Amino acid sequence: MIKRILLTTLALTLGWYSSVAAAACLGVEGGVQTQTLYAGQSIDAGTVTLTVSGDNLVVTYNTHDGWTLSDTHLWIGTSLTDMPQTRKGSPKIGNFPYHSGDISGSSSYSESIPLSTLDFICPQADTTYYLAAHAVVSKVSGDGDNVQTETGWADGIRFVEQGMWGTYFTITLSCNCGDDRPPVVAGCETAFAYSGGSNAADDDITTSFLVIDEDADGNGDFNRWGWSNGPVGPGSYSWDIYAGAGQSDISKGTLVGQLNVIYDGFTAYVDYLMYSPYVLQETHLYVGNELLAYDVNGLFTVAPGQYPYSHGELENVSGDSYILYELMGDLYIVAHGVSCAP
Repeated sequence: MIKRILLTTLALTLGWYSSVAAAACLGVEGGVQTQTLYAGQSIDAGTVTLTVSGDNLVVTYNTHDGWTLSDTHLWIGTSLTDMPQTRKGSPKIGNFPYHSGDISGSSSYSESIPLSTLDFICPQADTTYYLAAHAVVSKVSGDGDNVQTETGWADGIRFVEQGMWGTYFTITLSCNCGDDRPPVVAGCETAFAYSGGSNAADDDITTSFLVIDEDADGNGDFNRWGWSNGPVGPGSYSWDIYAGAGQSDISKGTLVGQLNVIYDGFTAYVDYLMYSPYVLQETHLYVGNELLAYDVNGLFTVAPGQYPYSHGELENVSGDSYILYELMGDLYIVAHGVSCAP
């Protein structure tokens, strides 16, 4: 089956900055909340991710491990009593206000909900919302002869103890998005994903381009800053994206976004998410079993234009996505972008 990607470029913003004084954000660390998308009650089939982009709440369904979306239904409100439901409290998904229609074979779908329709306009007090995120998901068997179809729900609390197993969860919208953020750096800069961080283990998989010495002559092979991240095995990873970090020194750079990676041993899902007001003009990506990409002469290269995957002319989007198939073993990832701000 050929997977369709409805949103190759995901217009996601984390609500981390704002061009106005009173902007909304999701009231969790980093401004992003992710729920597991369960198929048939217990199968991890993907994620449902929520964030605030400008004046909209963006809800994104992503599937993995061979699962695809057939349709989605979404409800959000401040009280569960307002949700379309049967007398016994089971949701009537056909009456949910947000739905995708037929998207059979898709691995990603986003719903953008204006905050004004949720009656959330800053300044106002933090407000908790209930959400029910439903999907129908399918997976083709290894021999291609059978298709497994399941009902999916974002991880949460069951509506009813017996019978249907649908679930709901909560989010909090806030106008208290913090005032101690660094100033916005105007203009455009090259940017790279950086897997180092507060977790010491992360530093072990961060390799600066400047220290790579393949010919062992005591001198670095490259004079371009940036990082190779890896090796990493199957799992989920979230790394910072820094722009303008000369000499691979993050103290000289600007934190402009986040790179999310999901790798199941065969397929990798790579998402660039930019912090507002930073946007992307282009991205270049290397994912492979070696430390770096190879150039046309079979030598390591750090030049983004020679990476095997790229999206050019993105026209100032706040997110970008790649799905890479037929992978194996531990991976190295070099994620480059051109980040701009007004």
